[in-house]
Amino acid sequence: MEHARARATFPLFFFVFIIFMLPNPVYADELVVSTDKSSYALGATVNLYGMLTWGGNPVTDGLVAVQVEDCLGSLRLIRVVPTGTLPPPWKVRIVQFYSCDSLGNPRNSFNSGTLAYFTVTVDSLDIILERQVTVALNLFDSVGVSIAVTYATFPVAPGKQITYLTSMPIPDDAFTGTAIACANALTKLPKDDGQPYCTEESVEFTITGGTSQSADSTSASSTSSGGSYSLSFKLPGNAMLGTYNVSTSARYNALAITTFDYFWLYTDVSRDGKVNILDISIAATAFKSKAGDPAYNSSADINKDNLINILDIAAIARDYKKSRT
Repeated sequence: MEHARARATFPLFFFVFIIFMLPNPVYADELVVSTDKSSYALGATVNLYGMLTWGGNPVTDGLVAVQVEDCLGSLRLIRVVPTGTLPPPWKVRIVQFYSCDSLGNPRNSFNSGTLAYFTVTVDSLDIILERQVTVALNLFDSVGVSIAVTYATFPVAPGKQITYLTSMPIPDDAFTGTAIACANALTKLPKDDGQPYCTEESVEFTITGGTSQSADSTSASSTSSGGSYSLSFKLPGNAMLGTYNVSTSARYNALAITTFDYFWLYTDVSRDGKVNILDISIAATAFKSKAGDPAYNSSADINKDNLINILDIAAIARDYKKSRT
């Protein structure tokens, strides 16, 4: 009782001070991200999928930011996908997004090998605090190849708007036809614990003068329901080989990462686009090791039997001197 009376006599300003000094509440979200394969051959469709839960229950109106980087840390994809019903924007929204020319005049067709321009206008819904906004754009050609990614970060004053005009290169080998551009507004990039402010906006445009569409093409796509999400895309033909890092994030403080291997030939152990003495050397270093051993190297396990032996060395030798180019 003495302790209770002592606490009751604390000045009111003490409690006000404590309330303002305490961090924002952290919700126990759990975010999961996976790929349907651990390795993807050159030109294959990459499929990402996952689940967002809160207290063990699916979050059916959440947003998940997805970022993919290659082995050199270059950004290859950035998207925001829902986990069901689209939620209202939080603090910032995209109010305008369209393709245009270098002066901002609407335009919906671009030749391959040239620059495409896009205008994004974001609106701050916060009437008190300035907001740091990362605007990220991702372009996909008609067969779902992620052909260009860019982003910029800038402050947006309370209750104000900012318009961002940017250019993005259309590769010479981009597939012709109806392409899509996606725009997102985030607090930061997902790998830096960035979280989506709002749902993704997209616009269609046409690519002309490039490569004709193949019959077995697959467009970039995303789906969602009941707390789950999925995302499919392809990497460009000249994309780096090696380990790709996938970073995902969602409100609040929900993070998840995974990796996948992007290869040209399994026998290209070093993933440098050539089969040579380096690949044999790497396999020889791991010779006689098995999965779980410190020396085991999954890239050198050519036949994927969880053991590195003469069969793997022989497979590399058969492809010796082959080159990606």
